[in-house]
Amino acid sequence: MASPSGIRAGQAFVELFADDSRLVRGLKAASKRLAAWGRSVTAAGQKMLTAGMAAVGGLLGATKVFAGMGDTIQKMSLRTGVSAESLSELGFAAEQSGADLATLEGGLRRMQRVIGDAADGSQTAVDALAALGLSAGGLAGLSPEEQCKLIADRIAGIEDPTLRAAAAMEIFGRSGTQLLLLM
Repeated sequence: MASPSGIRAGQAFVELFADDSRLVRGLKAASKRLAAWGRSVTAAGQKMLTAGMAAVGGLLGATKVFAGMGDTIQKMSLRTGVSAESLSELGFAAEQSGADLATLEGGLRRMQRVIGDAADGSQTAVDALAALGLSAGGLAGLSPEEQCKLIADRIAGIEDPTLRAAAAMEIFGRSGTQLLLLM
């Protein structure tokens, strides 16, 4: 026969089993809450990933644009002899005044042609520079940036708008009138 301590041990077993079922229910409830929290954290993470990907996409696009612009300026520098830094600055100023980088390049190339023609003795080019108080010999030792600045300053000093536009076109070609605001 079982002793009273044995029965109590049985009761303890039954009570422990009953407590175990409450524990299991509590764990299941906690598991559901953790799963719901995990889904919300996953959703937040996916939103952050999407936002991050959009930001990276934007940065990559901007990088591509800037790299293309840098390449354009570098090639233009090689064609004109003007430093890439100066072209970048002049290009920005040109855009602020209503012109663009291509117009600036066209004007610079025309200016260089006029200076070269004047050095070769072309009377039209000599006269165009002389009207500004300049000569091919005086411009010969200057960098293209310095030549452009000096010529632009002289053109800007002409008070009559018609004569100013004519001088700009003589030196910078068709781009001259578009570059007047830059001067």
